[in-house]
Amino acid sequence: MKAIEVKGLKKSFGAKEVLREVNLTVERGEIFGFLGRNGAGKSTFIQIMTGITQATGGTVALLGEPADRLDAIKQRIGVMPDTSNLYHDMTARAFLNYMAGLSGVRITKQEIGRLLEQVGLSGTERQKIGSFSFGMKKKISIAQALTGNPELLFLDEPTSGLDPESAIEIQRLLLALKADGKTIFLTSHNLNEIEKMCDRVAIMAEGRIVRFGTVASLQEAMRQEIQIRIRTVPRLEPSHLPAYARLLSQTDDCTRLDLSTEEDIPELLVMLAKQDVKVYEVQIERQSLEEIFLAV
Repeated sequence: MKAIEVKGLKKSFGAKEVLREVNLTVERGEIFGFLGRNGAGKSTFIQIMTGITQATGGTVALLGEPADRLDAIKQRIGVMPDTSNLYHDMTARAFLNYMAGLSGVRITKQEIGRLLEQVGLSGTERQKIGSFSFGMKKKISIAQALTGNPELLFLDEPTSGLDPESAIEIQRLLLALKADGKTIFLTSHNLNEIEKMCDRVAIMAEGRIVRFGTVASLQEAMRQEIQIRIRTVPRLEPSHLPAYARLLSQTDDCTRLDLSTEEDIPELLVMLAKQDVKVYEVQIERQSLEEIFLAV
């Protein structure tokens, strides 16, 4: 059973098509990254997943249940709201108790204490959310998404605007939640974060999924030529290089080259050895997720 299964999903507002035949599956127990520029349709997609708005066409199933039965599984789903939607006059304990009640979940003081400890907010039970720092508000948003121990989490920009230390804390928390068997549907503008944490990603543009798969598979699909970084003694000169190797840049002992395929590498090394060039390191440079995102 898939955590999320979407087929032919459409959404229009009047004559404007926002989602166009979107097909997507998310496996149970994975962290899934969902990317797209502002206006690509990401927010509308998540609103349909979480029951805020209705699709114009297509089907959605969450944890094996169709979207029109969301009430039957709402206790198994957690959603992280934007920090602007928090109740600033409530204490952390009152807020978590209130949000749990909205989902039909009963939660004890001890469970609230454990939740706050889990997200790094121990000792804030009686503190009003309005006095929290921005990073603390992010953490309380994640804590309320975890009330009731849900199986599927929708987290929208959980680390945006945070200092590096706070962002790393939340990244570690998400990896721990995955290790606990939870499925996480994650949106973020931090492409380095997505690349490090996510099992698979989807990139949306103009209401369609234009790239889908593991980061490695996207890199493979986008790659036309291959770039390598090679460290040698002596430094490579153009006379050392075959016609299929194009020099890109150079430092004292390190050279970046463009090759047609990975199969050119062994042939290049043999050729350099025949010229008494000692090779100390060869590193293949892959396209980053950021480069793939910008390309599409």
